Amino acid sequence: MKRFVILLVAILAVVGLWTGGWFYVAGQVRANIAAYAEADGVATPRITCAMLDVGGFPFKFSPHCAEPEIVSGDYTIRLADLAGTALFYRPNHLQIFANGPAQIVDAFTGSEQQVSWSSLRASLRLEGGELERLSVVADDIVYADALFGDATYAEATHAEFHVLDAVVDDEASMPGNVVDLYLMLEGVNSVPLGIADGTGDIDARLTGMPPMALWGHPDFLRIWAGNGGVAMLRDLSLDADTVMVNATGEARVSETGLIEASLELASEGVIERIDALQADPRAPLLTGAPDDEGIYRQNISVRGGTVFVGLIPVMGLAPIF
Repeated sequence: MKRFVILLVAILAVVGLWTGGWFYVAGQVRANIAAYAEADGVATPRITCAMLDVGGFPFKFSPHCAEPEIVSGDYTIRLADLAGTALFYRPNHLQIFANGPAQIVDAFTGSEQQVSWSSLRASLRLEGGELERLSVVADDIVYADALFGDATYAEATHAEFHVLDAVVDDEASMPGNVVDLYLMLEGVNSVPLGIADGTGDIDARLTGMPPMALWGHPDFLRIWAGNGGVAMLRDLSLDADTVMVNATGEARVSETGLIEASLELASEGVIERIDALQADPRAPLLTGAPDDEGIYRQNISVRGGTVFVGLIPVMGLAPIF
C-alpha cells in the first residue's frame, strides 16, 4: 500500500510539473506573439490578431491567430486565419498553416491584390536560435487584382519555397552565415503574359548573413556588407511553350553603400508577348538582339553606382545607406 501511495504521489508530481510547465511556456508563446502588436511596422513588422489563443495541451503548443493583419512599411497583408503547432519536447520545430485569401494593400501606390490557395503550409526549424530550414508549400495559387474587379494576373498549381542553412567547406573562415534559397513553380498560367502550363525555378545563395535576430535590424544591409556578403543567383529559369527566360548573376554592397552587381540574361518569346515592349524602341537595349536561334542575350551590370546594359551606361544609383 505504501509503495502505491508513493507511486501515486510521484505521478501527481510529474503531472503537476508538466502542467505547470506547459501553461508557463504557453503564456510565454502568447506574450511573444502579442508583443508584435506593439512593433513599429517599419524596422519590425507589426502583427495583430482579432483573437489570439494558444492551445494544444498537454503535448503540443498550437498558437492560433484569427484574422491576422501584418504591416511592414507601406504594405498591409490580411489573412483569414493563421495557426501553428510545435511539440512540447521539440519546440524548435514549428508547423504553420494559413487560410486565405490574403489581401495585399500598398499604401504608397493604392494598389490592392489578392492571393488565394487551396492549401498552404510551412515548416520552420531552428537550431541554437538560428534558422536551420524554412519550407513553404502551396497548391492552387491564384494571384488577382482586388481593387478593380477580380482580374487574374497569374496562377500556379503548385509552389515550393525553401530556405536552408548551407554547409560549405570554408564556412569557418567566412564571417556570417551561408543561406541557400530555392523556389519552384509548376503549372504556371498567365493570360496577360501569354504563358500556359509553365514551370519556374530559382536557385540562390546568400553569404555573410548576420544572425537571424538582426534580419529586421535597420542596419542589416550595412552589417551584411561589412561581412563581405554576396547574393548569388545560381539559376533562374522560366519555361512555357515558346517562352524561355534564364539568368545567372551576383550582387554585393560596398562599405559605402554602392551596389555592385552583374546579370547574364537569356530570353525567348518575351518581347513578343508584352505589347509595351514591342512598341518601345528601347526594349532591345534591355534584352539584347536575337541570335540565329531567336534567343535574346544581354549582360547587365552595376559598377561604381552606374547601371550598364552591355557596355552602355544607362542610369545612376544612389548609395542604399
